[in-house]
Amino acid sequence: MADENPIERLRPGQILADSAVTDYIKAMGIAIAEAQMQLDINSLRQVGEYVQPREGLGGKSLLELGLSPPFYHYQHADLTVSMQIVMKIGEQSAFGIGAKLDFGFGQGGRTAAANAREAQITLRSLPGSVTANGRQTDATGSDLEAAGEQIATALRAPTGPFERATPRTNRRPVRASLEPAAARNPVLTPGAVAFFPSDESSTGIIRITQTPPPPTPQAPGEVFQLASGKETTVPGQANRTLYARQVVTQINALGGFRARLVNDAGGNSASPDAPGALGIALFDTGSSRLRRAALDELQLVARSIRDGNLSVVVTGYGDTRNTDEFNRNLGQQRADAVKQQLVANGVDSARIRTATGGEERWRGTPDGTDNQQFRRAEVTLDGSSDLFIMVESNGTQLQTTPLPDRTNGSAGNGFILARRFAAQPVDGTALRVGESQTSVAISGAAVNAGEANHPASSPEAFAFNLTRDINANSTTHRVRATQQGRVVMLSNAEDAVIIDLVSLSANEITLTASGGASVTRPIGTITPGPTASQERPNVSVAVGLSVDYRKARQFEQSVNGNSSISARLVAVPAPVEFLDEIKQYLSREVTPAPPAPQG
Repeated sequence: MADENPIERLRPGQILADSAVTDYIKAMGIAIAEAQMQLDINSLRQVGEYVQPREGLGGKSLLELGLSPPFYHYQHADLTVSMQIVMKIGEQSAFGIGAKLDFGFGQGGRTAAANAREAQITLRSLPGSVTANGRQTDATGSDLEAAGEQIATALRAPTGPFERATPRTNRRPVRASLEPAAARNPVLTPGAVAFFPSDESSTGIIRITQTPPPPTPQAPGEVFQLASGKETTVPGQANRTLYARQVVTQINALGGFRARLVNDAGGNSASPDAPGALGIALFDTGSSRLRRAALDELQLVARSIRDGNLSVVVTGYGDTRNTDEFNRNLGQQRADAVKQQLVANGVDSARIRTATGGEERWRGTPDGTDNQQFRRAEVTLDGSSDLFIMVESNGTQLQTTPLPDRTNGSAGNGFILARRFAAQPVDGTALRVGESQTSVAISGAAVNAGEANHPASSPEAFAFNLTRDINANSTTHRVRATQQGRVVMLSNAEDAVIIDLVSLSANEITLTASGGASVTRPIGTITPGPTASQERPNVSVAVGLSVDYRKARQFEQSVNGNSSISARLVAVPAPVEFLDEIKQYLSREVTPAPPAPQG
C-alpha cells in the first residue's frame, strides 16, 4: 500500500480550497469596496462648495438654487476568477482542474440567480444522443448544425431542465473550387456555395420618405410605373407607414410583382418598426440558427446589396426573458449568422458591419415578455431611417427605369435600385472539396425526401443534392456540408457544434451523452452569496468545475490564473434627509453678541 497515490483520495473541493481562490476573491472585492469609499468621501467634500454664498449668484449658494452634490454608486460589478491547477506525478500523469467563478451584483432581480449552474455538450459526429434526467434525445442524419439545434431544443425549457441551451459552431476554412472555374451559377464564396434562379428576374427597392398631400382631382396621388401596363396611382395617407402599406397593396394588385414593406413585420403594435431596414430575420428562443423564411429573404437582400453597392449594418436582438449579458451575446451571434449568410450569397464582407442591441430596445416592456418580434436581426441601410419596399418579379420584368426614379440620389419617394437579371442556368458541373480536392458532381435532380420536396433544376434542389453528396463521402475528403435554403455551407468534418447550457434552479439534473456527443463541461457546483435585502444588491456566484485525472507517481504542482473586474458606475442624488439637515443648519439665526460696556 506504500505505492498508493494520496492524490487519488483528494476531492476537487480540497484541491480548490488549497489553491488560494478565496485570496483572489477577497482582494478583488476589497478593491471595489475601497473605490466606493473614496467616491463617498469625494462627494462629502463637495458639500462645502455647494453651501458657499456666491456673489455672482446674488449671494445665494448652489444649494439654495436647487443643486445638490452628486453621489456615485457602483450599481453593478462582475468579478471573474479563472484558474488552472495542474498536478503531475511522473512524466505521464496529471490531475487537472478548471474552475470558473462568476460573481454578479445587481438590482431588481436582473442578475443570475444564486442557483445558476452551467454545463456544455459537444457534438462532433452523428449519430449521437444526449440524456437529461432520464429523457433521451437522439440525433441522426448528416446535418450536424440541425442536430445541435434539435438537442438544444430538447434540453431547453419548457421541455428540458435548462433555461438556456445555445448551440454554436466553430468553423475553420475549407478548401473548395468550382468546375469549371469560370462558372457563373452557383457562386462560390469562402465556406459556402450559393445557387441562384436560372430564369430571368428583376428586383428593386422603393424608398418611402414621406406621404404626399391629400388627394385632389388635379393631384390624385403619386404614380408608380413598374412596367408597360403595370402602373398605379397611390393617394396620400395619414402617415408614412400607412402610405407605404398602401403602395405595397396596390403594387401586388397589379400582378406580375411581389412587394413587401420590410419594417412591417405584422402590422400590429407587438411588431416593432425597423426604419432603414432592408431585411428582418426572426429566430427561435435562445437560437441563432436561421429559419427557412429568413434564408429566402436574405438571398433577395443579398442580391440588392451586392448589385446596388450598398453598405449595411446588421443588428441582432434578444427578448427580455434573460439577463442583459446573455441577450447581448445572443444578439451578436444572430447578427453574425445573418452576415455569414449574406457573404455566402456573394456580398463583400467589407460592406457589412455587425452590432448587438441585446434587449435594450425593448426596455419599455416588462421583463420576461415573450414576443417573437423581439428575437430578430435587422439588415439596415447604413445611415438611413427611411422605409423600404422590396419588389421582385413574379412573371413580369421591371422596366429599365421604373418610376418614380430616385436612382440618381434625388430626394423623395421612388426606386433607389432597379436591376434586371438575364437567364443564367447553373453552369457549374462539380465542386472540388477538401485538401484532396475530391470532385463532387452538381445535380439539379428533383428532390422528394421526407419534408424536402424541390422541383428539378430549382436552386433548392441543387443545394440539397450537393449537400447530400458531399456528406456521403466526408470520411474521404474530410468536409461536411449543411443546406441553408439555396446555400450550401461547408465546414471541416472535425468541426464541432458546442451547446452551452445554463440552469437557474436548484433541481437535481443528470446529464449524459453517447455516440458522437459528449459532456465536455459537467454541471457546476453551487456557491450562493449573501442574502440580499431591499437596500443591498443581490449577489450570486456560479461555479463550473471540470476534473481530469490520470494516475502517476512523482508529484508536481503548478497554478495559472487571471482575474478581472468590470463595474458600472451611476450618479445618484444626495439623500433628501441629508440635504434637509444642511438647509436647517444654514437657516439657524445666530444670536448677536451683547455690546461692549462703555466708559
